Amino acid sequence: MKKIILFFAGVMALTFSSCDDMLDVDGGRDVELPEINQKTDSLFYVSGIMQAMQQAAEVYVIQNEMRGDMVTTTEHSDVNLQNLSNFSASTENKYDSAYVYYKVINNCNYYLAHRDTTLYDGSYNVTLSEYAAVLSYRAWAYLQLARTYGKAKFFTHPLTTLSDIENDNSPELGIDGIVAGLETEMKKFANTPMPYQGLVFQNRIWSRLCIPVNVVLGDMYLEAGRYADAANAYYEFLFNNKIVAKQLACNFILRDGVDKPVDFDEDFNINISWSRFSNTISTSLASSGVITYVPMADDRLQGYTTELPRLFGYNYYYSNSHDDKDLNMDSVYLEKIQMVPSQSYYNVVDSSDYYYQTNDPTDPVMKSISKAGDMRKEARTRRLLFNGRQWEAPTTYIGGYVYLYRTSTVWLHLAEALNRMGHPDAAFAVLKDGIRDETLRYGYISDDTKTLLTTVLPFCSVDGQSEQSQIFSNGTQGNYGIHSYGCADNYGMTSEKSLYTFSGEVERKIAAIKEEFKDLNLSIPTTGIEVRYNELKAKFDAGEGLTEEEFDEYTELIQRMKRAENRNIGDVINAVEDLICDEYAAELAFEGSRFADLARIARNKNGNGTGAHTGSPDYYGANFGGLWLAKKLAFKNPVKDLTVEANWYLRMK
Repeated sequence: MKKIILFFAGVMALTFSSCDDMLDVDGGRDVELPEINQKTDSLFYVSGIMQAMQQAAEVYVIQNEMRGDMVTTTEHSDVNLQNLSNFSASTENKYDSAYVYYKVINNCNYYLAHRDTTLYDGSYNVTLSEYAAVLSYRAWAYLQLARTYGKAKFFTHPLTTLSDIENDNSPELGIDGIVAGLETEMKKFANTPMPYQGLVFQNRIWSRLCIPVNVVLGDMYLEAGRYADAANAYYEFLFNNKIVAKQLACNFILRDGVDKPVDFDEDFNINISWSRFSNTISTSLASSGVITYVPMADDRLQGYTTELPRLFGYNYYYSNSHDDKDLNMDSVYLEKIQMVPSQSYYNVVDSSDYYYQTNDPTDPVMKSISKAGDMRKEARTRRLLFNGRQWEAPTTYIGGYVYLYRTSTVWLHLAEALNRMGHPDAAFAVLKDGIRDETLRYGYISDDTKTLLTTVLPFCSVDGQSEQSQIFSNGTQGNYGIHSYGCADNYGMTSEKSLYTFSGEVERKIAAIKEEFKDLNLSIPTTGIEVRYNELKAKFDAGEGLTEEEFDEYTELIQRMKRAENRNIGDVINAVEDLICDEYAAELAFEGSRFADLARIARNKNGNGTGAHTGSPDYYGANFGGLWLAKKLAFKNPVKDLTVEANWYLRMK
């Protein structure tokens, strides 16, 4: 650890750019402890932090995707990528770089220690929003260190001299200690607006280069297993910024071997597509699919360039420097692709059913197309043919950006937190209907969850008159289920008439879990609810008639079955968590979060965190999370035993 700090101090990580060179690393100027006491001077310092974020974001993507299950290597992959993929990477691996995160941290520490926060322009404080953004950069970097290495040297003061380094006695902390060390100050700025509103410079939207405090605070809480705190942070961000999961659509392209039904209407009547929304970067946070992105320089003369497009098979810098008329597929896409979608990715997206309403104008019916495939795959990947061989190239990096957060990221992280709080029905609502007032009327929502969503996390109101109702339930601008982005038309998923149901998806996922872990002989039980329900249903279906008491009981059992209450709550939580994990794969594929998501979910299953619903039921075994993660990554033939949590982390130089 000391070696890393010495290294970045030795090269003077405190490097800052002029505004003219915005994110130009090579154009930086070294500064020794200047006063940050002017209203505009701080832009030099923040641009230096953003430069450090460019390098960190690139490493973040490679570390997480190569060790995750959505990406695999090819015969063209260099040895550093291969070793990351099979978990044999040593400290000599060029992508095992804690330095890039510490560089962000030290630059942030310098700014936070020296920035004058009392500067006003009239009655407006010109520094607080920018100060909050720098707090978020530092927290994000510490979060990645904890995820990647398990612990980090924790210091909040700038290290600017060799003496500072040699005399520093900062402790090494895990995620709990890091959160404890950062949260007090961050909570003071939790709802601070993003700085640089409306500032666009060299085609960079500065407000979108920043991370909202509540988003990264929620992520730190989620990583630490403080699910209620995480949910509250996400709620505050979504409510204060009026962020909804919009009604989106993808191009309808059935996977090979699946025929389109004659009663299916391709006219979605949706004005915005998933691919356009998810890659929209605008000055308006509420109207953009992208919350935070990290842009790279367009060429080496302008600053830091990334190898991510090349690794994923896209010749970004060539295509960016040539006219469209001079480009063709062979010049834009590279044959020697080093990072490609894995079969595990296709297993997830190809197994999805597609839900729709038939085109009968007088009597439309809800139906589904079995294993039609998730349509987001068609926006995520492009089929290429080189020398008679077909490749699938991800299209994520054709703009030379790294996307850190999108609106769906926050909604899905909220679903993960709600699930572990003991509200899997609310988590499923994020996937199916979107959390809104109408959700309260659906049979799969329990009374406890209705109380949660109208009091503690008041996304909904009973009378539909609240400010939340105007945000989350406002017609076509209101909330929708994220799973519908790739798996439903306008009507196929929302409402209780849909074939996409809470109990159905839970039962299907539990069956898949039992099959996948049949070697463990999981004795996942049911209760007498299901037996009694089947008894009354058979009697009702046979026309034998039910007494008034039996009919009331049958009606109640129908609702309880819809809420999956015939299952142990631990089994339901585990199943919904797997559904969320699959949604991460479809929605966030190749963007850099995959291994961190897998490892966090594995820790959830092993009992990380606080509250009554941590861990898995006893009959899953003491290390179900480790077994779960190891099975996810078994196709990579890892050289380490991934059932052991210590082997999930890289070794720090």
